[in-house]
This record gives sequence, C-alpha cells and structure tokens, in this order.
Amino acid sequence: MASKSNMVTFYHDIEQDIDADIGADPDECRRVVEEFLRLEARYNVPATYNVVGKLFLEQPDLIESILEAGQEVAFHSYHHRAQPGYYAEEIDLCKKTPTRARVYGYRSPQSRWNRTTLKNLWDNGFLWNAEEDEHDEPYFIHKGLVRLPIAADDWTLHTGELDSEAWVGQFSDLLKTRRYFAFGSHDCIASFAPDERLDAWERVLQTAVESDCLTVNFSEAADLFRRAKLSQYYSATAKNWNCDTKSLYRTRRFQEIIRDEVEKLNMPVVADLGSGGGVLSLPLQDIAEKIYCVDNAPGMISDLCQNSRVEARMGEVTESNLPDNSVDFVICARVIEYLFWHERLADEIKRICRPGAAYLVTFPALYEDALPQSGPAPDRIRHYFTPVEISEWADLIGPGELIGVQYERAEPGGGGAEERYRAIEKDPPTGVCPMNWVYVGTVQREYVPKSYGKPIPVSAFDFCLSDSDNRGELVRRYLKSVIERIPESIRRFCTRIHITSPFRK
Repeated sequence: MASKSNMVTFYHDIEQDIDADIGADPDECRRVVEEFLRLEARYNVPATYNVVGKLFLEQPDLIESILEAGQEVAFHSYHHRAQPGYYAEEIDLCKKTPTRARVYGYRSPQSRWNRTTLKNLWDNGFLWNAEEDEHDEPYFIHKGLVRLPIAADDWTLHTGELDSEAWVGQFSDLLKTRRYFAFGSHDCIASFAPDERLDAWERVLQTAVESDCLTVNFSEAADLFRRAKLSQYYSATAKNWNCDTKSLYRTRRFQEIIRDEVEKLNMPVVADLGSGGGVLSLPLQDIAEKIYCVDNAPGMISDLCQNSRVEARMGEVTESNLPDNSVDFVICARVIEYLFWHERLADEIKRICRPGAAYLVTFPALYEDALPQSGPAPDRIRHYFTPVEISEWADLIGPGELIGVQYERAEPGGGGAEERYRAIEKDPPTGVCPMNWVYVGTVQREYVPKSYGKPIPVSAFDFCLSDSDNRGELVRRYLKSVIERIPESIRRFCTRIHITSPFRK
C-alpha cells in the first residue's frame, strides 16, 4: 500500500440525554446512531463510537448494534462529569463496566483532562486517549499511552457558530492543513436537525473517500503509530541491536530451544515473524528447507544475507504475506509484547501453518519490579505477561509447553553462573518468576478468516517521526561502553545491592 498524504479518524460521542442542558430525546439519538452506521457502511468508512459508560449497562443492545456493524466502541467517561474531582472515578467506573469487546480507548467529556487522567488511563490498561489537540499526528503523551488529536466536532452546529455548509467546508480545509486529525459528531446534536446534519455527515464522508485519504478508527491509528515508531527505532539501531543481542544469555537459550524443536522435524519450512536480522533463525540453515525472515523495519533485514534457503520479506507479523498452509515451524520472539491485538498473531500463525505445524513464541514475564515504561518506543509499549495470559493466548492455536528462561535479571558472569542459571530453569523454585517465558506448541485450531480485514502496513502513512528515540539509543550505548570498562567485581557488587543497569531491554 502506497503512503497516503492524510489520515483521518471519524468518531461519534454517544451521550443521548446525559447533558441536561441540551435535553435530547434518547429515542431520536438511537435512530441517529442507526443512520450513522448505515452511512458509514455505504462508504466503507471505519469510525469509533465513544459511548458514555452507563449506556453500556443500560442499553447493551445499542453497543451490540455498533459492534455488529464492525465499528469500534470506546468510553466517553461514565457519567459525562467534566469536573476534575471526578476524573479518576469516571475512568475507574468505565474499567469496571462489562462488555464483550475489549475497549482500548477513552475520550474525556468536553476534552477536559489533567495528568491524573493520563496516569489513570495507562494504569487501567487503556492504550489511547483522544482529545482536542493541535498536533499533526499521534504521539506518546504518558508512557505508552497514545494521544490522538481531535481537530473539530459538530458542537459549532449546535451553537450556531457554523452552519452545515461551513461545517462540511471546515473538514475540507482540515484535509489541506492537517496530516492527521479526528473529526466527529454527537448523536444528541444531530438529533435536533437530523435530516440536515446527517446529510452534512454524508457529505463529509464523501469528501474523505474522494480525497483518497487513509481512514482509520482510533485504535487503528494508535496501533499504526506504535508500529511506525518501533520500525523507525529498530531500523536506526539495527546494526548494534543485531550484534548486541547475540551475546545475551536469553538469546542463546532461545536458539537452543528452537534448534531442539526444529531437529524433530524433517527439513521444515520456517517462518521467523519479526525476525530482525535473523539472529534466531539463520543458524537453522543446515536443518531447514526454507527460512522466511519477516520484519517491518527495513534496517533490520536490509543487510540480511539471502540465498536459496533464506528469504527476507517486508511485512507485519500479523500480515506476513506468506501463503496459506505453507509453514512447518513458526518463530516469533520479542514481538508479541508490542502488539495491539495479540489474537491477530494467533490468527496469522494458524493461517500460514500446515496442520500439525509447531510454533515458538517468547513473552517477557510480568514480575514485581518491572522496568518503568518510558524512553524509546519499545520500552514504552512493552506488555509483560502472566502465565494465565499466555495460556489463554496459546489456546487460540493449540497445546504446548511453557518454559521459563533466565530467573535472575543480570547476565551470568564467570564462576559457573551460567551452569547455575540452567540448573534453575530445569528445576525452578516455587513462586519464582523468570525474566522470559517461551511457549512451544502445536497448531491444532482451525484458521477462520476474521472480519477485521488485513492489518494496515506501516508503509500506509508516512509519519513525521522525530529521531529523539534514536538519539537516546546513542546515549544508551555510550553509557554502556562506559559501564563495560568498570571492573567486574564492582559490577557484581552493584548487582547484589540491586543497582539496575539502564541498558537492559
């Protein structure tokens, strides 16, 4: 897919008569939602419906109709209270609200928020936040929380500041000046003049389709931004990353486990999803018929030595572009922790694998003193897994074995430390968590094509990403070179008193 010059998210704030000052008719608001869905289906345009939380409980059929139409739902607070004293409670109530679809995002009432809002959203597992914002594209606003900028909505129609014609023109003007923006409407506002305002909404959708801009819902925009940041980071640091990772204890253990599994197969076709430079898969050339190295970071695979057995492919781990039923063994290491939708990786593994194929996926383990999620993109968005989460995910594909790797944070040094690490892995202490989990399983679940369609590739939108993450990487590597000059005895002492190295990924 060629890069688009604009990316737009359409959204609706679904409030009905929550705001007593407006006094909308809830039944008319519901009819307006039906019309929104009908128009968006006609033009094949995705949208996000930010719904006041209490409606999830009071009108579950409304939520179901939005989901059945293939559109996204998110929270628009719980009671639509816009006073700072309620910010945290509104988020907590939303998180406790049951819904069959996982809700990834949150929009504050009247775009009123503070730092407490951001912290509570991230701590409660939300991945994006959409508010009025003048930025030209998404960005990290707090740890891994992605801010999605809203440019305009239809409130100006309600106040009379703009008429419908000018409002449609406002959207056209934004296409000329903003690389990314969100443009939205309210069910309650449209309900006061439905014929006129639904017609205006249709003309906005028509304009977007005719301009050939990339239209995405809020979660797709956040996911695309995150993947673009990761691709940029790993492309820029590929040479050093591929070199440094080879010496890590966990890399060597991953290689050993992978080789043990591949040796059980007869010259298999191997797919290394999120391969980087092929550190884990290239050593298999003597026992594999074919190795596909798939990555979305050009710098990671640009120098990969290709031959009759090794083929590098640009692609996403959830859309590898490999044929159906063509692979005997899948490797996916150090990748799933960055994905927005973990289940889509399971779907891709089932799609490309032959019946009975094997798969190996690594997971960073959730432990009590997990690193703060700040700094470069990988560190901001990395998700840490519990064994229960891994088991639930693996059950989407087929049964297997969970293996713990590296039960101490520090890299093993001399004096038989590596032998001790391996002994611990063979007989792990009760209640002790490793740094990494490795799941080795067999594909036994049938692949069923999903309604969400193909993932949007990183190349679909040309983000103007800053290189701040890469500058940080250069500083990190300089500090690492300094640390490596410190005598081993002092470094071991620092490890014992729990001074953590700033270089661990």
